[in-house]
Amino acid sequence: MDKKTFMEAVYGAVGTEVSGWCRDTAFLGEIIDTRVKYGEGEVQVTVKDGDEYHFIDASSILEGGDSTFSNLHIYL
Repeated sequence: MDKKTFMEAVYGAVGTEVSGWCRDTAFLGEIIDTRVKYGEGEVQVTVKDGDEYHFIDASSILEGGDSTFSNLHIYL
C-alpha cells in the first residue's frame, strides 16, 4: 500500500485497533479520533487504551515505530 492510500485509510479508521509499545509498555487501544496536521500532509490518530491516550502519527504506524513507539500495528 502506498503512503497516500495508507493515510486515507487511517483517516477513516475511527474504531480500529492499534497495538504496539510506548517506551517499555505494551498497549492495545482503539482509535477514537483522527486529524490532519496542518501543513504537514500527516494524519495523527488518538488511541485510547484504558485510561491512557496515545497521539501517534500515521507515518510512524506505517514505518512500525519512531523514537517513542515501536512494533506498531494497525488492524484495518
